[in-house]
Amino acid sequence: MSRTRKTRAPTGTADAMTARFVIEESLGYLVNAAARLFARSLHHRISRHGVPIGQWPFLMFLWEEEGLTQKALSDRIPIDEATTVRTLDRMERDGRVRRARNPHDRRETLVFLTEAGRALEKTLLPYATEVNEHAMQGLDQTQRTHLTTLLQGLIARLETDHAPWPARGSMAGSRTARSAEDESVGGRGREHEGKRRTGQPAKAKTPSMNPGARRGQGPRSG
Repeated sequence: MSRTRKTRAPTGTADAMTARFVIEESLGYLVNAAARLFARSLHHRISRHGVPIGQWPFLMFLWEEEGLTQKALSDRIPIDEATTVRTLDRMERDGRVRRARNPHDRRETLVFLTEAGRALEKTLLPYATEVNEHAMQGLDQTQRTHLTTLLQGLIARLETDHAPWPARGSMAGSRTARSAEDESVGGRGREHEGKRRTGQPAKAKTPSMNPGARRGQGPRSG
């Protein structure tokens, strides 16, 4: 049974009448829930190889193109730059990436994969394909293409909002940001249930883990 709550239109809008907010029909809730479930499924698979889910989007974009700046990685995932630095620190300690100053602009730090980081592609990439296929069971190719197009448009429109990332430790987004480090997916169940009760849409990073097609394979999982 769908749960609803009374909401009021923002002050200054033409219609400030009380409306009904259906949690299970909220786009923010649905996208956030799907992203978390994608992350849970992928985490279950890649963690067998000692790779935390927070490192997945970094590996994914670096497999596609090495030598990106830390800021470029932040923008592509997307995630705040402070979390990017912390995650890359861990990946460097794990021997999966190395960083170097840009010889043409010493203010920039470039990120490269190590041999160990590159070798993970053949091992981990099939898991992303497996999770995507599981999620899209029953959809024909036309429906899959339409869904991908809709999500890409949704992400593009949200990027124009230019809202700042929540400060670490504040609001609902703080745990979402920390998930890009080494936190396991399973520990976030209570927060997920809290969003279901309140209907508050959280800023979902995990689209970042489904950034769209790569090498013709369709949307990436995670």
